[in-house]
Amino acid sequence: MNSAKGGLTRRSALTGGLGLAAGALLAACSEPDATAAGATGELVLGVNLELTGTGSTFGKLQEQALKVGADEINSVGIPYGEGRLYIRLVIKDNGGTAATAMQHAKDLIEQDRVSAIIGGATVETARAIISVAEPGKVPFLCLNSGDDMTVPLPNRKFVYQLGPNASDVAAVMGREIRKLGLEKVAVLATTDGHGDAGVRALPRAMLASGHEIVDMVRLPRSGRAYGSAAARIADAETEAVIVWAQAPVSAAAVAALRNAGYTGKVFLDAGAGADETLNGPNRRAMEGAYVIHPAVLAGAPTVATTPSGRAQRTFIYRYIQQYGSFTGFAPYGADALTLMATAARRAVSTDPQRLRGRLEGGPIEGITGAYAFQPISHGGLEADALAPFLIRQNAWVRLS
Repeated sequence: MNSAKGGLTRRSALTGGLGLAAGALLAACSEPDATAAGATGELVLGVNLELTGTGSTFGKLQEQALKVGADEINSVGIPYGEGRLYIRLVIKDNGGTAATAMQHAKDLIEQDRVSAIIGGATVETARAIISVAEPGKVPFLCLNSGDDMTVPLPNRKFVYQLGPNASDVAAVMGREIRKLGLEKVAVLATTDGHGDAGVRALPRAMLASGHEIVDMVRLPRSGRAYGSAAARIADAETEAVIVWAQAPVSAAAVAALRNAGYTGKVFLDAGAGADETLNGPNRRAMEGAYVIHPAVLAGAPTVATTPSGRAQRTFIYRYIQQYGSFTGFAPYGADALTLMATAARRAVSTDPQRLRGRLEGGPIEGITGAYAFQPISHGGLEADALAPFLIRQNAWVRLS
């Protein structure tokens, strides 16, 4: 799959020698004469995540990815002039509430003097962080897939999105539905910023792939039953249902659909790509569902011949060693560290404003895929990192 962003794709970034892979960064740290110069300081990064409350399914996974990524980078350090730079994380739990996320962002900037903030697993907390990071002129690496995180760009100069763009996910979804020969589609989306992104992206993607959206229903707020919304979709004359929601809501919505008698195809966006989907209380309902997600969902590559492939395999193995298993969530947190480490190496500085400019210094390959930030575009993950998966016997099976 090719990205439409200026002709730049993950593949061209690798084969053309334009990008800096996560593995290349670490390789640069371990040259024979590189360890002679001692450490020169710290790169202090604030982490503002949903470790409890709404969004904690992804927040806790990203915290783990951040810790594994920081250990990996700090095992050799970041080339920094004649010395070395090491990452220090300042982690705060925003509890899934915008007000707490905003206060934490202020504290991270004013008290901890961080060089950047990483977080915002939900759109709502990310918007709160943006309201502080943007005027504070501190880079904010946003981990969700909301479609308004980086626009309007003149008001988002310090915001960079790592999650896949909703339009890219919807386009891949449309192509997969067409392959199955399905025409009529219904949409079930959450009533939050994540669901809003899908609702805005899907009509254009379905039209482009020749599908008709017969109904679009919003799920009630978290904590309420989904039966009525699911029953309305089940009664519609549809051949496929798209559930646009983050885990664990995505699996609960599919279970509600099955309980309402719907027996057709179900497609889910990347928000479903978490352990909870396969191992949670609704895992049986997920059998046979399709998920569009970055290819890292499949786990470590069997053969790793590129720097990025080797870095991905090393990350996954270290993650398994530390946390017991890796079921494929996208490690955007680890990629955020690679991005900031690369920016610091390029700038030979930890100043937030100088780091911001260096994030746009050329494509950077992470564990999840490639990021090609430009002055005219600050997000998100390159589209060719996405792949279709089928859930079969509590496992992610990649289709192409």
